Amino acid sequence: MECVATNSEVDTESYSCSKEALHKDVAERIQSTFNSVNKYNHSKKKDIIISDSFRRPNTVKIGLLGGDWEFGEKIEMEILKRLYLDSFLQRAEKVSLKHFVKLIDESADQIVACYEQVYCREWDFPESFRQRERFTNERLGSVIEMVLVDASFIIEVFLRAYKKEGESLGGKLHGIRKDLFLDCNQLPWFILKEIYELAFSGDPNYPSFLRLTSHFFSPYHNHKIASIDPSANHLEGSKHFTDLLRTLQLPFPKENSRKEDKFQLIKAKIMSLYRKPDDLPSAKSKKQEEFQVRIEYLYSAVVLQELGVKFKHSRSASLADIQFHKGELKIPLLRVDESTILFFDSLIIWEQKYYPDQTHFRDYIFLMQCLLKSTEDVDLLIRRNIIINHLGENKAVIQLFNAFSDSVSGLGENSCYANILDQLMAYNEVPHHGWIATLKMQHFSTPWKGVATIAAIILLLLTLIQTICSVISVV
Repeated sequence: MECVATNSEVDTESYSCSKEALHKDVAERIQSTFNSVNKYNHSKKKDIIISDSFRRPNTVKIGLLGGDWEFGEKIEMEILKRLYLDSFLQRAEKVSLKHFVKLIDESADQIVACYEQVYCREWDFPESFRQRERFTNERLGSVIEMVLVDASFIIEVFLRAYKKEGESLGGKLHGIRKDLFLDCNQLPWFILKEIYELAFSGDPNYPSFLRLTSHFFSPYHNHKIASIDPSANHLEGSKHFTDLLRTLQLPFPKENSRKEDKFQLIKAKIMSLYRKPDDLPSAKSKKQEEFQVRIEYLYSAVVLQELGVKFKHSRSASLADIQFHKGELKIPLLRVDESTILFFDSLIIWEQKYYPDQTHFRDYIFLMQCLLKSTEDVDLLIRRNIIINHLGENKAVIQLFNAFSDSVSGLGENSCYANILDQLMAYNEVPHHGWIATLKMQHFSTPWKGVATIAAIILLLLTLIQTICSVISVV
């Protein structure tokens, strides 16, 4: 008896053949570009055209939302990306190009969904942009190629930096690092990790992708790479590099509070999806308004010190982990350089999009604005090893934080710093704190001043005793 194929079997076989043809076509198209890239690279060498735009990538465009580039920028960087793709494939010699294409193809819908869920809100883009369309093979092939080229470029850059091969990047490494923490210039974290693990899983010569990424972005966090747990759920669940950097700057959650934190995050995300600008509250509650008025009069760092507050360098690796206890304000180390303003700007924008009820860095900026009102305040925090200033003048640090005045006007309703500011203001209202601080600063700030003060007190006591004795003898 002859076997007759059913319609479903025919459709399945046709679909499988179509997928195989797509994978072969993408692989051949990528492979065919290597020859032309090598010819162009040997015949013409130019520096990448750098734009002065602030919130768009200046060196490398990544993903679907990186914005439009000038033709010269696109050609030069695409050539570099293809060269790095070739280098990556040579490193991952045990895995064929088709395997990477297949991996990305299987995750194509999830990749596109990440851009819709992470970046798009109902009021951000027109309905036509957000409508899901079934990919044609040509469009799907372009997406697969883009993801593979960009992902391999990122991984190759990270590996060269990790293995001290960064010299081959010339002066581009710093610009690439800055572009890769822009929230609009990203690939989903999960696909980068899956491509990396497909290439190097089980190879002891390669670190985990989390540690590799943390090493690359080490100028923007205080964590020791060896102390980062590759299996940490709160890090591995990151959406992309901007989200990872934000999480690294927050105090690591305790085991017993992770479920609650996860619930709060899901709740905030659901609420943000249904919140439109017109639905946002037009006025704060009376209690919140009173609190904002009070913190406007919070003293600066120097005045707080005069009132008895001790500023100490916190050894916490999380930038946002500021604590106030028994008159000591502990603040983690902050390195300030030319990329700091862009770094904070990216974190604030990302928080407004995805964590509207957990604006930790917006609140951090506001707290620093309160503390740093003069160059003397900056100098105090520098002397306490809280700030490392690479901008030169202390005035530049003040200007950096004041640049956020339009977007940061107060603390969020659920701010983690509200309790700290309340404690600071309550501490300021105790009179003897100021008296003790003045005594210490004016009379015991150095050993010699302390000795002189004690000698003066002893002399005063002796004089008083002599006077009393003279009066007694007369009587």
